[in-house]
This record gives sequence, structure tokens and C-alpha cells, in this order.
Amino acid sequence: MKASNFDRDMKALLDMWCDRRALQQLRIVLPHYPMPNGFTDEIRRLVVALKTVRAQTGATLPVAELDQVIELLHAAEEALEKVPADFKA
Repeated sequence: MKASNFDRDMKALLDMWCDRRALQQLRIVLPHYPMPNGFTDEIRRLVVALKTVRAQTGATLPVAELDQVIELLHAAEEALEKVPADFKA
């Protein structure tokens, strides 16, 4: 998933949650997205938020939304793996 696709897909997921007032998921993710700079620590916090959504509310999400959460989670983790070792904390 490209960065532009990540942002598009993340916004689409957030819009779906807003439309159906999925407050628990929004409460977990919105403090960490959008990421002002996309720095490694910001991406890590978003990864944790997406994992929290999956773990705490995954059973209540429609299958398509859960799949989207997992896809976004994998894309964010992949972005972290691409960070040069010199920049990792």
C-alpha cells in the first residue's frame, strides 16, 4: 500500500466510523491520526492504536472494516520496517 493509498484508506475508514458513530474506535485512533510529521514514533503510536482497535473491538466490527484495520496495520508496520536502523529508537 502506497502512502497516498494509506491516507485515502485511513480517511475512508474514519468516515465510515463517523457515519455510523463508532465512537469507541474513533476514540482510540483519532489521537494518533492524522500524523503531523509521519515520524517513527507517530507511526508506532498509530500501530498501537490499530492493534487496540483490532483486539478490543474487532469482534464487533463488520468484516470489511476489520479487514481494513488489519490491512492498514500491516501497511503501518511495513513502513516502520523500512526505517533505516540509524533512525530507530
